[in-house]
Amino acid sequence: MLVRHWLEEHDDIEWVGSERDPSRVGAAAAASGADVVLLDTMGRPGDGELIRSIRAAAPAAKVIVYSGYVGMLGAEKLGGEADGYLDKSEDDEALVALIRALAGR
Repeated sequence: MLVRHWLEEHDDIEWVGSERDPSRVGAAAAASGADVVLLDTMGRPGDGELIRSIRAAAPAAKVIVYSGYVGMLGAEKLGGEADGYLDKSEDDEALVALIRALAGR
């Protein structure tokens, strides 16, 4: 909810939905037409299954892993398959800047 609130404060970023069921993440990404998909979990750290399901269903979408695991393990140990990684300890401006960069804004 906090992340959604942060993003809704920016006119150039549109929140298009969320999905909690890992088996439906890819389909939800495709249906939403999102330019950027924000994952706050990857299931098990280093397991790229969610990212691969998003890429299969919505190949043009960029994927950001926004997780506490980023700071603990680093992007390489998380699989290195996402387009961007950001630790949850970062502030909202870091998240917004990464979303804008990946969306080409």
